[in-house]
Amino acid sequence: MILVEKGIDNSFTRNLIKKTMSLQNNKIRISNKKLSNIVTINCIFLILLFSINSHTNAQTPKKRVVMISIDGTPDYLIDKFLDDGTLPADGAFARMKKKGAYAETVLPINVASTGPSHISIFTGASPSKTGIVGNTFRNNKQNWSSPKLSAFSQPIAAETIFQAAMRQGKKVMTLAGVGLDYTNKNRMTDYMHMYPVISGPSLIMDLEITDTIFNQMDTESFIKLKTTTKSPSKAIFEVSGNFKMPLYFYLKDRMFNPMYLPNQPTEIFIDTDTDFKNGYSAIVNSQSWTGMEIEKNGKKYNTSFRILKADEKAGQFLLFMTAPAEVYGSPNGFLEKLQSNCGLWPGEPENRKQTTGMVSEKIWFEQLDRLAKYSKDLIITGMKEKEWDLLFGYFSTLDDVQHRYTLTNSRQMDYKADNGNRPKIYAEYIKKRFQIIDNYLLDIFNTAPKETNFVIFSDHGMIPIHTTLIINNYFEQAGFNDSNQNITAVSSGTAAHIYINKEKIKAIDYEKLLNKLTESLKSLKDNKTGESIFKLVANQQQQKKYGLYNKDYSGDLFVSCNAGYSISDKLLPKVNFFVQNSFDPKMFESENEATKNFLLNGTMNETGRAVHGCLATFREGQPIFYAIGPDVPKKELKNFYSLQIAPTVAKLLGIKPPMNAEQKSSF
Repeated sequence: MILVEKGIDNSFTRNLIKKTMSLQNNKIRISNKKLSNIVTINCIFLILLFSINSHTNAQTPKKRVVMISIDGTPDYLIDKFLDDGTLPADGAFARMKKKGAYAETVLPINVASTGPSHISIFTGASPSKTGIVGNTFRNNKQNWSSPKLSAFSQPIAAETIFQAAMRQGKKVMTLAGVGLDYTNKNRMTDYMHMYPVISGPSLIMDLEITDTIFNQMDTESFIKLKTTTKSPSKAIFEVSGNFKMPLYFYLKDRMFNPMYLPNQPTEIFIDTDTDFKNGYSAIVNSQSWTGMEIEKNGKKYNTSFRILKADEKAGQFLLFMTAPAEVYGSPNGFLEKLQSNCGLWPGEPENRKQTTGMVSEKIWFEQLDRLAKYSKDLIITGMKEKEWDLLFGYFSTLDDVQHRYTLTNSRQMDYKADNGNRPKIYAEYIKKRFQIIDNYLLDIFNTAPKETNFVIFSDHGMIPIHTTLIINNYFEQAGFNDSNQNITAVSSGTAAHIYINKEKIKAIDYEKLLNKLTESLKSLKDNKTGESIFKLVANQQQQKKYGLYNKDYSGDLFVSCNAGYSISDKLLPKVNFFVQNSFDPKMFESENEATKNFLLNGTMNETGRAVHGCLATFREGQPIFYAIGPDVPKKELKNFYSLQIAPTVAKLLGIKPPMNAEQKSSF
């Protein structure tokens, strides 16, 4: 009887057992004739109870959580788009706000940039504990000439929600994410699709026909193509520092085909060896993208091709190949299963080639939208697997589009371009991508198992930028002698860690230099408005207040900008330390060549029209938090910390939070 009672966990069946036990305790008062009947009834009761309990346990839903990071999504924009109808009343965000939990204000960590923010979200711990104090940073023990470290590859000094879940017997699937790769078992999960690593250059190849023609079976003819002398790129598939592989191209000669139709798309066949007759690697036509996978030295690389221009009569073609990226999946066969449903990884939008005009805006948006759809398809395909409890998915779409197209500050260089219409044009680009992501979330919700809880969040928001401070140039011009390696800064968008070279600076001179540097940075002002450039200049003691101090990685100083400014850590002697930024070369065509090259080749966090890395208090830099599902209460959260996300996910899973988590679940 005791064994049965231990298996019962609802009040109804417990009461039935109590009644049965009462009958048994009183059976001595019952005649022998009736005793056998009571025992029989008791046995029937026990059988029924066991059946009820077994049925109840069999129907107990499995706790599942899907975490989705929508990189770079500002909370204030979601609010605005819900209010003005950009995001529909029956959309995903509206549904979550009506039926789930959402945060009115989300406070990120105080260097709200992709790498450190995601790592802190995953661990529930501030950078002081994770060791990830910026997108890039230095180790205070490393040689001064050693390269800076990256948040995307640096070991994490705290347990993640993924490790915590697996440690407690849960199955975890991750479909791209910061700090998730195959370099260490602590960075791997039960099922994983590593976010692909860009491994080589993209190519723009100007091709022309040759006199070499292949005829096959008297029905098909192919003309060999070659790169012209003016081709921007050579036809070489390259994985930097690893291998180079020549590419060969053949045009399908439809004039040879009796079924030839003039309006058929151009087709170019791509091969990786000189023998076309033994097969080819990919076919690309003038109306769509084509993916190609190369396997070399035990690793797999994906790329995509797009015909940018095709003039068959003139025999001239322009072919674009995206940057090769290493793809990896685990366990064996999982990557192949994803690819069979989703195709090959399509690649990231080609920012620098769009800035220089080698890739059109149309092609850039095609890349952006292809990657968004691929990210959705990965999540939907992953959810169809049976054995998972926690699944993580990732969208970079809104981060990418806002970096390039946020144009809301009147001081931005191209704010008045296109007769003053450019801000409105760019705003529509951004709105459309928010709508796409909203629709994709609905697709995911509608496909998920019924027992699934969703936690939707972002790592940071976006702040419009009009000026880039090339901070190491400032140190040089202010007499701090950066080129003599006394001092250097390592940036993370709107913030930077500043390191003093203790190999050169004597201990007796350290405090004097630190104080001088602090005062210089605090007094640095905008030469047009007189506004201070920095919101915060903090020494190591002060960094502790902001959760940023780590003895191994934090700078001697940490700086964070006021709204409107980003930081580059390059050293460019022929460039002013203040530069107005834009991705439109027409806007800066009067600048000197060094400044032009800086703006043409700047990263999204240096010269983007919107950048992140801010302090938690910046409204435009604050991210989102939404949750919906059978175990999520309908609740508005007034003040919410991004460090609460991992403990909240843990509670929904029914496990303990990561060991280093600093906050509690939000509900």
